[in-house]
Amino acid sequence: MDIIKCPGCHHSSKRTLNGQRVVCKTCSKSKKCVFQFCYVCQREWPRDAMSTDECVLPNCALRAALLSAKQIDNPESSVRGCPYFRACPRCKALLTHDSDGCPYIVCSNCNEEFCFRCMAPECDYDECYDSDFDDNEFEVMKPCVIKNNSELLQQLGL
Repeated sequence: MDIIKCPGCHHSSKRTLNGQRVVCKTCSKSKKCVFQFCYVCQREWPRDAMSTDECVLPNCALRAALLSAKQIDNPESSVRGCPYFRACPRCKALLTHDSDGCPYIVCSNCNEEFCFRCMAPECDYDECYDSDFDDNEFEVMKPCVIKNNSELLQQLGL
């Protein structure tokens, strides 16, 4: 039986139902009603979908990929330590980086260009700069810090 953490109380919960639906006994006791959630996308199970064992919440698979703990571990990569999957900030397409070159990528779905590390359209990542840049341009760019996907889920409304 799989052990899964509840998104409500963060306690470990044994999977007790079929499919993707899980009951959290701790939350059920504190809420005084049965609390169920999708173990894939980590959201409360919709009350109007109690008869199904497959999640009907929008973007369930996308959220699951973004919540996965898998990271890019290539020591030579400019995106080492980044989550393996990202969602495009414009169209929410699921993307990954090939680990070569600078951290900037272009979404194959909508052509949005952004930094895979910090998700900004422009940032202060040294290896991406041409020698033609003025020193003044460096002052206006955001510093490049790896952003985790849980922050992005909220920003993207997922």
